[in-house]
Amino acid sequence: MISDAFVQHPKAFAAMLCRADPDILLFDEVVPNVKASKLQSMLDDLPLVDGEDGHIDIGISGGRQRGAIVSRAPLEPLHEFSSVASYPEAAKRRILRSMTDAEKNNGAYSMEFGTPVNAALIMQDGRRLLVLIIGLQCCGDTPGSWQEYRRCVEAREIRKLLRRIPDRVAVDGIVVAGDINAVNTPIPIVRPMGPCPAPHSGLMPAELYHLDGTSTWTWDGRGTPFSSSAPDFQLYNPNALSIESGLVLDTEDLSAADLQTYGLEPRTSRRLSEHRPLVVEYAWLSAGPDLTKETVQ
Repeated sequence: MISDAFVQHPKAFAAMLCRADPDILLFDEVVPNVKASKLQSMLDDLPLVDGEDGHIDIGISGGRQRGAIVSRAPLEPLHEFSSVASYPEAAKRRILRSMTDAEKNNGAYSMEFGTPVNAALIMQDGRRLLVLIIGLQCCGDTPGSWQEYRRCVEAREIRKLLRRIPDRVAVDGIVVAGDINAVNTPIPIVRPMGPCPAPHSGLMPAELYHLDGTSTWTWDGRGTPFSSSAPDFQLYNPNALSIESGLVLDTEDLSAADLQTYGLEPRTSRRLSEHRPLVVEYAWLSAGPDLTKETVQ
């Protein structure tokens, strides 16, 4: 899920959560004034968390847009992501040289607060699922734009952080999700895919569609100069996890009966965000009954 829709439209957001029925929620672009207590109060009436400490973690890095993780099972924050994920100085200088004066003075482009990224370990029946939520730089008209270069730098630095975790602590599965914004080249999505430290090998994208079975867009470009596209992804390691089911959740796709059951309207998705949630149900490949659902936008 993206931004602070749960603050602006709490009832509609809660209805969407009931329809998705997630075990884990990954939020992108959470604004700084949203605290865990505010997120918890919104979730109190939903069967997602049990009110125990440790089920919500809001990242520090990213400034105006941060990553938040909510889990039905206990989660463990990671110290690798407990501070700002800074840009390398050489990369910052190159990006600034390419910006116009107006862009340099635009707070939305500030690099002071690092890359929007957060990660945690979800503890479930003795297994550890590493989940990571990211939000890479948007826009850029060409592969040579500073926006594309910045995205590539962000993806590279995130991969460095990601690789440290399995070297330090046992990890049974990995899911990386968020708004990757691979709008110019595939590099921003390829870099987080790995390789990851053994035995995890590389990650691969989850293949997700709308309920029509053909549409793949996750960002709604209607009413804008840009076509609808798919900048949002979930990546997972297929040697540990398999996909049981998944979809791009859009209320315009739902049947009248489904809408009525959950108190939704066809336009609910458009009210909440231009992005659509990705809902995936993962299963562990090794023996065991537990399943993990991911929802991210």
